Amino acid sequence: MQSIYEDHQGILWMGTSEGLNRIDRQAGRYTSHRITGHGGVINAITIHGDRSGDLWVGTYDQGLLRLDRRTGQFKTYKHNPADPYSLSNDIVSRLVVDHNGTLWAATWDGLNRFDAATERFTSYKPNPQSRTLYYLELAEDREGALWLGTHTSGLHRFDPATGQFTIYEHDIDRPGTLSDNRVNSVYFDRSGTTWVGTQNGLDSFDAKMGTFTVYRRRDGLPGNAVGCILADDHRNLWMSTNNGLARFDPQSRTVKSYSTADGLPGPDLTGWGACYQSPSGEMFFGGFSGAIAFHPDRVVDTSYTPPVVLTEFRLSGRPVEIGGGSPLSKSISYTTRLTLSHEQRILSLAFSALSYFNPGLNRYRYKLEGLDEAWHEVGSDERLATYTTLPAASYTFRVQGATSRGAWSEPGASVRIEILPPFWGTWRFQSACGILILVSLWFAYRLRLQQITWKFNMRLEERVGERTRIARELHDTLLQSFQGLLFRFQAARNMLPRRPDEAIQVLDAAISRSEQAIAEGRNTIQGLRSEPSAHSDLEHLLTATGQELAGSQEANRDSAIIRVTVEGGQQTLSPILQDEVYRIAREVLRNAFLHAGARQIEAEIRYDDRLFRLRIRDDGKGIDPRVLQDGGRAGHWGLPGIRERAKQIGAQLHFWSEAGAGTEVELTIPAAVAYAKPRDASGFRLFRKKTGIHAH
Repeated sequence: MQSIYEDHQGILWMGTSEGLNRIDRQAGRYTSHRITGHGGVINAITIHGDRSGDLWVGTYDQGLLRLDRRTGQFKTYKHNPADPYSLSNDIVSRLVVDHNGTLWAATWDGLNRFDAATERFTSYKPNPQSRTLYYLELAEDREGALWLGTHTSGLHRFDPATGQFTIYEHDIDRPGTLSDNRVNSVYFDRSGTTWVGTQNGLDSFDAKMGTFTVYRRRDGLPGNAVGCILADDHRNLWMSTNNGLARFDPQSRTVKSYSTADGLPGPDLTGWGACYQSPSGEMFFGGFSGAIAFHPDRVVDTSYTPPVVLTEFRLSGRPVEIGGGSPLSKSISYTTRLTLSHEQRILSLAFSALSYFNPGLNRYRYKLEGLDEAWHEVGSDERLATYTTLPAASYTFRVQGATSRGAWSEPGASVRIEILPPFWGTWRFQSACGILILVSLWFAYRLRLQQITWKFNMRLEERVGERTRIARELHDTLLQSFQGLLFRFQAARNMLPRRPDEAIQVLDAAISRSEQAIAEGRNTIQGLRSEPSAHSDLEHLLTATGQELAGSQEANRDSAIIRVTVEGGQQTLSPILQDEVYRIAREVLRNAFLHAGARQIEAEIRYDDRLFRLRIRDDGKGIDPRVLQDGGRAGHWGLPGIRERAKQIGAQLHFWSEAGAGTEVELTIPAAVAYAKPRDASGFRLFRKKTGIHAH
C-alpha cells in the first residue's frame, strides 16, 4: 500500500503499484483505476484533494495527475526540460494544499508551487544547482511554513514568504541534532510540538533551542524506523514502524506496541509513509505489509496478567528427573527450594505464562537474586534462563510474565536455590585452617626463639671454649715453664750463701730455660692467632706443622722424623671441620715430638667412601694407661682438649699406647659429615704418597 486518502464524500482512495483504487465503504463498492502512461501502469505514491473537489495523485516517474471529479478525466503534468515552469521532476512523493488553497508538490528534484490560474509550476531548492535532493515528506505548520523530509539531506523548513530554507541535519559529534538524515514524516500536534519520524527513531523538536530529543527501540518503540505519525483525541501519537504499530504517550513517555497478533496485516508498515486520519478520528496506515484502519478509542488494552510457572529444571544442559537421588523430589512447578552440590553449578530454568490468547507476544522478565541486580526482559522465544559456574551461596530465582501490553504478574514464580560449598569451603574447614595457621605461626615463633637461643648459646659456648683452649695452651706452655723457673730460682737462692758456684750454674740453666719458655710462649701465641688456610688441604697443613716442629729450638739430631701419608681419592673437607681436625692433629704431633722421645712419627690420612680417617703413630715411650683412663694428667689440658674437639665435630677418637711401645691415635668421621661435596666415583682412584721430614 503506497498512499491513502479519504475525500469529503467519505470515499476512500488507495494508491498501489497497480494503480488507483476507489472504495465506497457505505455502498460496498470497489473500483480500480488502472491508469497507464509511457512507463506502464502508474504507481500512485501520494493522494490529496483540493478545495474544488478535484483529486491530485503523485506518481513514481509518471508525473502529477489531476482527476476531474465531474468528468472523471485525468490530466497529467510532467517535467519538460525545455519548460522552466513545468514540474521539476516526475517523481512526486508528497502533496499539500496550504491554508491559502495553494497546491505544493514535493518531488525528487525540489519543491513545486502550482499556480491554478496559469497551470504553471515554480520550483524551489536550497541549492539550485543540486540534482540529488529527494523529498519524501511535506507538511505545513500553524505559521504557514512548509517542512520537508529528505532521503539523505535531513529536515528542511521553507518559508513561502521569503523563499528561504532552514536545514537541520544529523551530526554524530553534536548531541541534540536530528537522529538521522532520512526523514520519513513530520507531524505537528495540538500543543505545537513538532514530531519528526526518521529512519532511526522518533524526534521531538524544540523550536526555541533548535534541538531534538530522540526516542528509539531502547525507549520502548517496537522499531527504530518510523514511517508515518498521527495523533488521537487524547494526544497520544500513533506511528507506523518497521516492526508494527506503536502508541506513544508524550506525557508519560510510555509506549504500547501492536503486532500481527493484534490484527496487523504484517510487521512492516513503512514504505512511502502512507497514513491518513479522517474527520471522525479514524486512522489509516499503509506500508509494505498492507493497510489497516481503526478508531483509536476502540482499541482496548486488556488488564489480564497471566500467571507464570516453572516448567523445567536442567543441570549441565540435561533435564533433571524427579527422585532417585535427584535434587527434585517433586515437579519444578511445585518446588520452592533446591539444594545443589558445588559440582552442580551449571543450571537452567524454563518458564511459561499461562496465557493462550496470543502466546507468541507474551513477555517475560527474570533475575537471580544474589547475582543479578536488574531484570532480564525476554520474549516468548527465550523462555530459558541459564547460569554457569555459580559460586556457593544462597540465591532466589524470580520470573514474571505479561501479555504484549499488560502489566507484569506480581510477584510471579520463584524458587530458592542453595549451592553448597565443597568441604574446603565450609566455615568449619576454614576455621580449622585458620586455627592451624595460628598454631603453626605460634610454633614457628617458638622455634625461632629456640633457634635464636641456641645460636646465642652456641656463640657463648664457642667463646667459653675458645677461652678454655687459650687457658689450656697457656697452662701447658708458659705457665708450666714459669712454674719450673720459679723452682729453679728458689733453688739458686738457697745455694747462694754456701754454694755460689752451683747457684750460678743453676741460674745459667734457669736463664736458658727462660729463653726456651719465651720461644715456647711465642710459638703458642702464634698458634692461637693463626688460622689454617681454607685453600690448603690437610696434608699440606700437617706437613707445614712438621716443618715448623723440625725448625724449632727444641729440635736436635735425635729429634723424630715426621711422615705424612695420604690414601684414597683426596676429598675436600668442610672448612670448619678441617680446622678442628688440624688442631687435633697438631696437638698430637706436637706432644709426640716434644714429650714422647720418639724417633719415627707417621700421620696417615685416608679418604674412604664411608669414613674419613686420621691415624698418627709414634715409637716413643708411650702414655701411662692410668693417664689415658683418667683422661689426662691433673693440671694438663692436652688430652681433654683433644677429646672435646673430637666430640664437637662428631668424630670418634681412639688411643692405643703401652709403656716403651709408642702411641697410636685414630680419628674417624662419617663421610657425609666430613666431605664438603659428594664423592665423584668416576674420578676415584687409590694412591699413596709419602713425604719425609727430618730435623737437622
